[in-house]
This record gives sequence, structure tokens and C-alpha cells, in this order.
Amino acid sequence: MPEPPAHRRERILGHLAWLIYRLYSSTFRYRLHGADPNDLAAVLGALDRREPDPDGTYLCAFWHQDELALLPYFRGRNLVAMVSDSRDGTIMATALELFGYLTTRGSSTRGGAKAFVASLRMIRQGFNFVIAVDGPRGPIYRTKEGVVRLAEKSGRPVVPFRAWPERAFTFQRAWNRARLPLPFTRVHIVIGRPGRYTCTELDDALNSLSAP
Repeated sequence: MPEPPAHRRERILGHLAWLIYRLYSSTFRYRLHGADPNDLAAVLGALDRREPDPDGTYLCAFWHQDELALLPYFRGRNLVAMVSDSRDGTIMATALELFGYLTTRGSSTRGGAKAFVASLRMIRQGFNFVIAVDGPRGPIYRTKEGVVRLAEKSGRPVVPFRAWPERAFTFQRAWNRARLPLPFTRVHIVIGRPGRYTCTELDDALNSLSAP
């Protein structure tokens, strides 16, 4: 069956978004930080691994605000990302797949059960998972229960991530106050302790990861 014109348009926009942001983000410089060197080494080792490992996967949790800064860092690692099952989500999913992500489609407001099952299956197969835990519509800095349930069902730990660009433009009118790193800036990625978290505990853990 031919692809509907709307889907073709959204995929073309996704290709365009990928090309622009791939070139733009190539100027970013990343520096990694973690409270425990052993935890940091274990998480980075898992992210750098090219083959799935069911016993060595992590669920990488971050605020929606940090998405633009973290997206280029995670590229090309065969991580699974959950993307909204909407037209905008199709644009995002197309761009993410070109960046080297695997995607599942759905959110807490649409197609959530389907996306949860697909994500859980891929985590159990040994793929790491990334998720903006206060998405897709907020409220900001409040963890939704999806990541906690995925951790419970998969038996894999959650790792809090924050990104702190030294120079960035903040979209003040957006619900998530997204930060776009400016060209050639250094982005500090702060990685917390892997573990089992409730929603409230993950809120606290993420908010404790301050800029170095």
C-alpha cells in the first residue's frame, strides 16, 4: 500500500530536521561527569557496546528540557527511544532513526500500552533505553510512572542524566523550557547512580544533578 502523502511529508521534514541538527550539533563538545567512577564506567561501557546484552542494559532518564543537548551525544548507539504516536512524532522518529536510534511509538496520552510492550520487549532483548520522563506535555520536572514500570518489569536499573550547556538559548514559552546549546559550546553531561527509583525519588535524583 502506498504511503499516505501526509506521512511522506512528515518523513521529508524528519530528514530535513536531521540534516540541519546533525550539522549544527557537530560543533558541540561534551564532557562527562559522575559521582562514582565505577558507576560512570559501567554506564558508559553499556552505552558504547554495539551488541545487545540482556544483563547489561540501562534505562536512561532525563528531563524533556535536556533533550536537544543529549540527543547528539546518544546518537549511533542503537538505543531505543519512545516517541509520541503523532504527526510531530513521525518527524521526530524519522530524525532519531537517522541519528542511529531505534524507536517505539506511543506516549502516556496516546498509544501508551503498545509502546510500553514494544519498549519492554527491546529492553529484555538487551537494548538500552532512553526516555524524557516528564514528557510529552509535562508538568515540567515531574516523572511519569512509565519509566518506573519499565524498570520493574524488566528488572533493569534506571540512570538519571542531566545536560548543562555552558551557553544555550532557552525556549521560555515552551512548557519544558527546552535548552538549545549554542554552536561550539561545551555541554556537561552529569550521570547519576543507577538504581531502582519511585517517581518521587527519580525527581529528587534528577534535580540533584547540578551543573559542575
